[in-house]
Parts: sequence; C-alpha cells; structure tokens
Amino acid sequence: MNKTQNNSSSSNKRRRKKRYDPVRVGILVVAALAILISFIFAIRAIFVRPKKDTTPDATVSSQTTEVSSANPANGTGMTEFSLTNFKNNLSLSVVKQPNSLADLEAQIDEYLTSHHYDKSKVSWAIQDLVTLEVAESDNSRKNFTAASTYKLPVCVYYYEEIAAGRINPSDQLEYTEEMREDEDDENLNQPIHRKYKVGDKIPIDELLEAALLYSDNIAGHMLYSHMGGYQEFKEIVAKYSDVPQAKSFFEETSNSINADYMMRLLNHIYFTPGTYNDLKYWLQYTAPDTFLNRTMKYTYIQKIGNINAVRNAVGIYNGMTPYTLSIYTDISKKDGMDILADLGELVYNYFQNRYASGFYDGMDLSQYSSLNAQMSTPYDVILYRDGPKGQKLPEMTPEEIKKMNEAIQEELYDEEPNQATSSSTNASSQTAPQPTPQPTTPSLSEGGEPSVDDNLR
Repeated sequence: MNKTQNNSSSSNKRRRKKRYDPVRVGILVVAALAILISFIFAIRAIFVRPKKDTTPDATVSSQTTEVSSANPANGTGMTEFSLTNFKNNLSLSVVKQPNSLADLEAQIDEYLTSHHYDKSKVSWAIQDLVTLEVAESDNSRKNFTAASTYKLPVCVYYYEEIAAGRINPSDQLEYTEEMREDEDDENLNQPIHRKYKVGDKIPIDELLEAALLYSDNIAGHMLYSHMGGYQEFKEIVAKYSDVPQAKSFFEETSNSINADYMMRLLNHIYFTPGTYNDLKYWLQYTAPDTFLNRTMKYTYIQKIGNINAVRNAVGIYNGMTPYTLSIYTDISKKDGMDILADLGELVYNYFQNRYASGFYDGMDLSQYSSLNAQMSTPYDVILYRDGPKGQKLPEMTPEEIKKMNEAIQEELYDEEPNQATSSSTNASSQTAPQPTPQPTTPSLSEGGEPSVDDNLR
C-alpha cells in the first residue's frame, strides 16, 4: 500500500513539474503577445486611415505624385514645408492632386477657343509655388523659338557659378568681331554696343546686367560663347529639368526652348534663396508695363522674347501665394501680345480668387514672404562704373529715344505709332520706382543678329 501511494505521489509530482515548465510557459506568452499584436494592427487597419507622405523630393520627377485629396478649401492634405528644405535644391517635385488646377486649365482653354486662336501655336505651363501643383498645355514640352528668353538660363548658370565661387563677377570677357551686331532702330538702347568697341574687355557682371535688364544681344552671345558655344551652353543648362530635351533644344539655328523647361527653371530660381537676388531685381524692371504686365504693371518678374511672329514671356508672381507662368506663341505680333497680356491677367485673377476662397487656409505662408524678399538692389555697373579703358555709357538723344520708341511700338504691336495704345508705351520713356542710383530704363527691343542667328533675340 505504501509503495502504491509513493508511486502515485511521484507520478503527480512529475505531472505538476511538467505543467509549470518555464519553456512551455515562455512559448505560451510569446504566442499570446503575437496574437494580441496582430489583433491591434488589424483593428488599426480598419479604423485608422494612414497618412500619406507629401514631403517634396529634392529632385524633379517627370511623373506626378499624388497627394491627399482632402478638401482644399480647408487647406488640408496640402504639401507643407520649410524654407530650409528648399535651400540649394536643384528643383522640386512636380506635385499634382487629382484634377488639380483643372478649373484653371479649363479657363485658359475656353479663352483660346473663344478667341479662335490656333492652340497648336500657343504653349504654356503654370506652377503654384505653394502647393507645387502644375497646369500645362498638351504641347508644353514642344520646343518653340526662344527668342531672348534663352538669356535667362544663361544668366542663371553664371549666377550659380558666382555663388559657388567658381566665377568672379569682375572677370572680363573679350568683345570679338563675331559677337558684334549692326544697330537698328529698335536696338538703339542696347548698352554693350553703345559703350564698348570690338576688342574691349567687359566684366561679367556688366554683361549679366545688360542681358537681363536690356536684353542685350551682344551680352547674351558673349556669355554663352564663353561657356563653349550655344550647344555646350544648352547641354549645361539642361540640368535644370530632369525631362529629356528634344534635339532641337540644343540647336543654335532653331534657338528653341519649351514652356515646361522654363517652368522648372523658374522653380529653381525661386527656391534657391540668395543666389539669384540680382537676377530677379533686374528682371522686375525689364518690361514692367508690357507682355505679361501690359494690364497690370509690375505684377510679374519676367523675361521676354520677340522676333517675327514670336511673342514669349516667362515670369514669377512674387506675391503671398507665388506662382510661375511661362507662355510661348508663334501666332502673330498682335495676337501674341494679346495672349500674353490676357493670360497674365487671367492667371493672376485665378490665384487671387483661390487665396480669397480659403484654399490656402491652414498653411504657413510666412516662408513665402521670406522667399519673396530674396531680391537685392545691385549697383548699376553699366551706367555708373567706367569700363576698363574708362568707357562711359553715352546718353541717348531725345531724337534717338523717339525713333526707338516708335520702332518698338510698331514692331511689338504691329501698329503705326499714332495707333498704338497707351499700354504699348516703351519702358525707356518711363521712370521706374526703384532705389537710387536708378538703372537706365531698358529698351523692349530684342535686337537682330544676322551674323549668328536671327532667332537669338
């Protein structure tokens, strides 16, 4: 009996020991935790909506990136970022919401349709610099004759190199015979021709001011030639867009560029604080009352181009909710100028209404005030600094000014001087509200260059 009891007691002890084995208990605990975690994630997936990452990338994407389609009137789901995220970026992502800016696209399409314009001869691109949304025409990547708008990427490159310390703005380039062009009635106020002679050495900062403020053709030719030539210049500045460019983009004979490329270049200019302060200053006085600014003076910081039937303008609206607008036309003198003025005003009104509707509510717009303020007041080296040989810029006579203004009115608007509207008044006859010393107000002329290529103006 005792033996049986002892055997039974030993068996119970073995069973109890096995029931509380630590290894088995640990396995059970791990399994229970795994089940609990899986249950929590399952509940979260059902009831919690994941938040999309809308932080803009540091490089341009040729594909659009969707962001939250939350109600834009409340400002939710919009891209938010700080000034430090932009500094020294080459460019930013193209961000597009489903149907974003579709109403603006519809307004532009309706305008072109109602005026019976050939849409194949008009190309445009717009970017909201707050949300990075984009609206573009179907042919926005088709190359059009650039005229003098090619000078903008030329100058962007030089200011970038100056900021990096690789180019000194006081370095001098030689004015050679192949850079020279004959003077014409529209071209009387281009300063390099007036101040210098073939063989003179001209400082780079003076060439930059001439190319931007006066759209001086000799300055443009000298600057891109120093980069190795026209094709080499285009190969260098193609980096401002990651969209591959067509062959004609690089050909000097066609001097081509497209609205999509310019949209991305303007993005780079705006979001690179400090580097392009002088560039933006000169451009705000280039054409303050014509092209995009014809009905709204000093609204756009713009670079213009015109030759034959070509009328182009690319610009930045430097306001509370900034945006860019690039338009290329090859339709006629008058129609091209009307399109630039009308679309400049239409797009401006669209963004003003967008702001008033509360679209940007909840977004920190103070950073854009900081970016808008990135503009200097550079010294007018063309007017107030003597050249290396003591050259001075001669004043134009009243007869020369009158002759030039009449030629420009007729060229730009295809009108006789006595028929031209008040909006066609040349900038050289106006006084711009700018700091002292004041730059000489430039001609609107884009000048001719038969020895290089007529399209390079």
